[in-house]
Amino acid sequence: MPLVTAHKAFPHFFNVLKNNPVLLTPRAEDVFRQGVPRWISRPYRFTGTGSVVSGARFSVKGLMPRLYGSTELATLAAEAYYKSQRAGWTPAQFQPQLTIHMRWELQAVVDLMQAATLNALGVTTNDIVTCDWEKEQTAWLEPVTQAIARAAFENLAEGLVVPSARRTGGLNMVYYPSHRRDGTVIHTLDEAAIPFMPGL
Repeated sequence: MPLVTAHKAFPHFFNVLKNNPVLLTPRAEDVFRQGVPRWISRPYRFTGTGSVVSGARFSVKGLMPRLYGSTELATLAAEAYYKSQRAGWTPAQFQPQLTIHMRWELQAVVDLMQAATLNALGVTTNDIVTCDWEKEQTAWLEPVTQAIARAAFENLAEGLVVPSARRTGGLNMVYYPSHRRDGTVIHTLDEAAIPFMPGL
């Protein structure tokens, strides 16, 4: 198996976040998550295992467990629709999905919606939303979005605030459960109504 070639700007991203701790800021949002019911079930909800297996726009395959949440249902729907198109699902392949509403109060996130953060990193919103991370990952190259995410992860950020690549103006939250800090609140609304589903 070949090694991934690190993005050339990774050292810069890492040093910017290391030397500017003010770029790691608190953020509280209500978020929506969606998935196959067994993976939304409480025992499996916060493992982030799926991202380790497959990688994602803001997580490096085989390295970084992460969870995504969208702050609006319209953004969640746009992200889910794109995921199904990317996977080439036919109508027969669609599985029941469970949507849950959560409150995330994180202590130290890198906010890629802020101009000051983007300027410090030397990237633009367009760089983020147009990055073809899947193509680059397949070619064993580290995409710019994953390089930013890895720099944040290695500086012990709890997550990121990011623009949606699928809905203009949409906002997503990325959470790294391995980096949860004291005082962070992760609360699922209406927990009693979410069924337990075995993971097998």
